[in-house]
Amino acid sequence: MTINNPNETYYFLIQQFTLFSDFFMHAVFSHSRKAVQLLARIVTGKKDLIVVEWGLEVKKGFPFFRNDRYDLFIIDQYGNVYNIEIENTLRSLGKRAFHNMCLLGSQSLKPGEEHKALRENWVVFLTKKDFLNQNEPFYSYEWFNRKWKRILHTKAHICFVNGEYRGDDAIGRLMHDFHCTNPDDMFYDELREAVSYFKKEPEGVNAMCEIMREFERKSKNEGRVEERETIMRKLYAKGMDCPTIAEVTGQTSAQVEAFLKRNSL
Repeated sequence: MTINNPNETYYFLIQQFTLFSDFFMHAVFSHSRKAVQLLARIVTGKKDLIVVEWGLEVKKGFPFFRNDRYDLFIIDQYGNVYNIEIENTLRSLGKRAFHNMCLLGSQSLKPGEEHKALRENWVVFLTKKDFLNQNEPFYSYEWFNRKWKRILHTKAHICFVNGEYRGDDAIGRLMHDFHCTNPDDMFYDELREAVSYFKKEPEGVNAMCEIMREFERKSKNEGRVEERETIMRKLYAKGMDCPTIAEVTGQTSAQVEAFLKRNSL
């Protein structure tokens, strides 16, 4: 199989992507159950976790209220539910984690089920920067009574994983791999294999090129300035630099920089 006339710019951009790049991450974890399972096991500490179902950009919510899209939604062999977010900014993380947890918990029981049947709900944010600047691998939050120093057992877990952490342990190696542009530099075989498919294998490269083309078509051809500006905001929020945003949206780097400056981004 050969690559179908890839645009050199697309190919170059693909080689720069990491797992913190939104639509690249989406492609990789959509393609590989093994990569999803590795990620879930490491961030939860559950070595025996088995991914039964998973999805990317899964929409959760209720009519007449705000809906959210989860980067990664997982159900394990026991029915426990996990929302894992890959995050490049630190804005409103606490409120977002709480809202995501509320949505998960509110949909955890089926009609007629007793509360004692409530399964575990996890909300995990993998943040590109250190959430609390304490150089810890992760920061966990539970319901806690300050006076009596007792935990309220809700089966709800909120955790922020430090993307800057590089300790000699599972999370340190995972975060190293998340920042790699070259899959050959990765520690974990599951991630190396999944990322290599979209960076080196003709079929995977063709798929990523098509995703890039679709992004470019959406930005250029819909003819609405508002749509292009929305895309630029989203790409910047996902950690993409100005030259790359310019390539994807058909702008110049100067135009992108001016837009971001005008909007205090």
